Amino acid sequence: MSSEQTTTQTETEQPTSGSNDFSVIKNYMMRDGKASVMFLARMFAVINGFTFAIASFFNPALAYACFQRLMFAFGLASVVRLSQRLGPIQFTKQYMINVVLEDSAHYMLFACNFYTHKPTTVIGVIPTLYCLLQSTAFLLAMLQECHSPSWTVLKKQLNKVKENQQQLLRVVASAEIFVMPVVLIQLFTGQCGSILTPLVYYQFLMLRYMSRRNPYVRNAFTELKMAINQLIYKPSCPTIIRTIVTKGMCTVYCVLCTVYCVLCTVYCVLCTVYCV
Repeated sequence: MSSEQTTTQTETEQPTSGSNDFSVIKNYMMRDGKASVMFLARMFAVINGFTFAIASFFNPALAYACFQRLMFAFGLASVVRLSQRLGPIQFTKQYMINVVLEDSAHYMLFACNFYTHKPTTVIGVIPTLYCLLQSTAFLLAMLQECHSPSWTVLKKQLNKVKENQQQLLRVVASAEIFVMPVVLIQLFTGQCGSILTPLVYYQFLMLRYMSRRNPYVRNAFTELKMAINQLIYKPSCPTIIRTIVTKGMCTVYCVLCTVYCVLCTVYCVLCTVYCV
């Protein structure tokens, strides 16, 4: 008789524990509406990011749709984050300066720039990994308030992602750098959505380099330069290769500056023609 009572008590406690966990999750998400909206948008972006990566092999139409949803969700999360950081919109000089300095404004510019762009894997990696990291932090904080053992496995996986946060941010920073040559190649091969895409992305990359809260792009540039210098200044490296690489780096920098100036000129001409 006692064993039957124990079994009945266990069966009644399990659904109660589960319902308590879901009520805790509900209360946690209702506590901060903006953070919850960002979490849902980022999870939607992560799902579409992975779907885009899979669909790009066999269904280009689905890949393009998922790529657009990824950029839309990423832009939405960035807008909400910007509103959370700076508050209501103010038409003042200081507010505009603060907007330019915010990382969320940079990524909002990124999402708008590539919303209609040709789906490219290296471009999709950036918002997918970034949203995965931010969603992991929110989800882990939310599950800390749930004491049910059923979440133990999920917590361990989320902790593993959190432990590798710096490595993932370095991957994101490296991808942000390598997107620039990819966009330029797509521009010259006629695969770029707009002539303004490289111009806007160049501005984005400059903003990421000067970011106050995220130094990973700046560190990635430094590490890339140091790695190249270590290779070309080895005693075993031929002098001609060292000269070619050194002059090539200067040439690439000059070409990027020239392309930027040309695109600015074209943009000014188009604006003048449109106004006339």
